[in-house]
Amino acid sequence: MPFIMIDQGSSAIRQYTVPKQSGTAPLEASNPVRSVKGQSQSGHQAYADNQQSNQSIQKVYQAFEIMSQPVVSMDLSALELESAWQTMQQYKIKHLPITQNGTLNAIVSEGDILKALAFKHPRAQWLQKKVYAATEQTDIHQLAHVMFDEHIGCLPIVNEEKEIIGMVTRSDILKLTSQYGPMEFWA
Repeated sequence: MPFIMIDQGSSAIRQYTVPKQSGTAPLEASNPVRSVKGQSQSGHQAYADNQQSNQSIQKVYQAFEIMSQPVVSMDLSALELESAWQTMQQYKIKHLPITQNGTLNAIVSEGDILKALAFKHPRAQWLQKKVYAATEQTDIHQLAHVMFDEHIGCLPIVNEEKEIIGMVTRSDILKLTSQYGPMEFWA
């Protein structure tokens, strides 16, 4: 599945190789033991309960299974440094997608805004017009691979019209690996 790169509002496609195996298998040892409030369990009973709960865990394969929704975004026409910062603080987010006419156009990160506030950078320097995005069917291994290769902290998930429908961040990938165990990496 290709990735979409938005650069100055125009799209380009970038291919990544598909990993040999999809999905991340849960590790039995990575799931915490559930405790029942007010009741104590023996170690053997807690382990047995944990084993039963592992059987219901599904493998995850694609972006739509881990993406955050709804996405907070800001229109390019209303974009100001202070308003972007206030929006990010209000919603406790580190990445703010910028849209134009309802489609993904740019992105700004918490680091970009902090640098701009400290050094009085003009909009052209703090607004990132080169944005990598993915579709909701993109394999999670590919998401992690692109985020690592491109040194980015998030990937907007877009539909065919380039409208933002979700967001996958480093935190989502870390949460996934902490719940399911290590990902199967490929060369």
